[in-house]
Amino acid sequence: MVILKIALIGIGGAVLALVVRQFQKEYSVFVLLAVCLFLIAYLTSNVSVIVDFAENLGEKIHISDTYIKILFKLLAIAFICQVASNICQDLGYQAISFQVEIIGKISIFILSIPIINSLLETIESVM
Repeated sequence: MVILKIALIGIGGAVLALVVRQFQKEYSVFVLLAVCLFLIAYLTSNVSVIVDFAENLGEKIHISDTYIKILFKLLAIAFICQVASNICQDLGYQAISFQVEIIGKISIFILSIPIINSLLETIESVM
């Protein structure tokens, strides 16, 4: 039922931003940002469960902590860029939204290079 609460908060925030936009257009941006920040704060409150799971999984299948940290950074970049891109689109700045997405994708690729190298080394050692 937590997802229902999150969905209702999101819908309520969107409706509130639309109502505020009709009367004070400049304040609707602050409503939008406040709702997004609240939802992100709620998301980050549950991150410890995911981190514990990843650590237990890493111990069981013997993955280096470095790779798990990289994977979390990749996920964080993806989430942050997606939220920022969506906010830019909602504000009518599609060009900035596109740039945020491109920079996020390039950052993810650059950060994943050590994992790709490790995978290639593993393949070479098997052959």
